[in-house]
Amino acid sequence: MNELVFIGLGLNDEKGITVKGLEETQTADQVFMELYTNLMHDFSLQRFEALCGKKVQIVSRKILEEENGKVIIEAAQVGKAVFLVPGDPFIATTHVTLRIDAEKRGVKTRIIHGTSIMSVIISLSGLHNYKFGKT
Repeated sequence: MNELVFIGLGLNDEKGITVKGLEETQTADQVFMELYTNLMHDFSLQRFEALCGKKVQIVSRKILEEENGKVIIEAAQVGKAVFLVPGDPFIATTHVTLRIDAEKRGVKTRIIHGTSIMSVIISLSGLHNYKFGKT
């Protein structure tokens, strides 16, 4: 199965991932994670690896932007790769580019959304989504 699954980690710590996201991570052949687009102050890689039962490879901005996520796409071409991202995967454009590049190379992609700071801001402000414009 050649597949790349983008999974949002949610906010704060390793327990912010959805049950579906955790299940997908547990069945992956390779697990990648970036932690530079959002600070998760209470996140522990060691606790996350214990939670999911997988070794996680942290990828840098350089790997994603300068090397176009080559290592992630190559892993997805031969098995199921998971890419974990703080918050929700497609808030940052770098991740959209990775998805497009993977699809161009024949890799199926899926998304498991996570809690984003955008929804938290709206919620905490007391405003409602429909107050931000036409829906």
